[in-house]
Amino acid sequence: MCGDGVVDPGETCDDMNEDPDDGCKLCTADRRVFASSVEYQGFALDGLYGADQRCRMLAGLAGLPNHLSYRAWLSDSKTAAVDRLVHVNGLVVAAGWDALLSGALENAINVTESSEVAGGGAWTGTLPNGQPAFGSSFCGDWDGGDGLEQGGSGVCGQTDAFWSFFEQGYCGSEYSLYCFEN
Repeated sequence: MCGDGVVDPGETCDDMNEDPDDGCKLCTADRRVFASSVEYQGFALDGLYGADQRCRMLAGLAGLPNHLSYRAWLSDSKTAAVDRLVHVNGLVVAAGWDALLSGALENAINVTESSEVAGGGAWTGTLPNGQPAFGSSFCGDWDGGDGLEQGGSGVCGQTDAFWSFFEQGYCGSEYSLYCFEN
């Protein structure tokens, strides 16, 4: 039962209070998200799994809790980013999952795993609603191709729909990844 101080099945926290700003709201823990401090070429990510591993490694090196749970906000030709992540509820990026998918963020995802400011773009291949941004090669599904193919990218400093999808970038370009605690 939510509010009894015991983390029961289906709960990720239970702090016995109704304070929405303490990291636990309705027995669901807040989730972290960061823009990677390292930039990668789109065709050299080793697919979705490789991008996830990069997020996990960076979270681990930064000493973030639950570092093995991180996944990249990245779609390919077969899988949508929205289907790869637990629906999410520091600095609040979105009040909840629906708010995240609305396209407008409360704050930009422009802080790295080391609390530094990230600039530039982020590989996403994903529209703000979490669906794949078709019309590109997804940089060979993020695992091959050449630098002249294109993959969808967003802008780290944006709070409008451009946070997730701004343009098709050349796969040889180097951009960050958005890494979500899952």
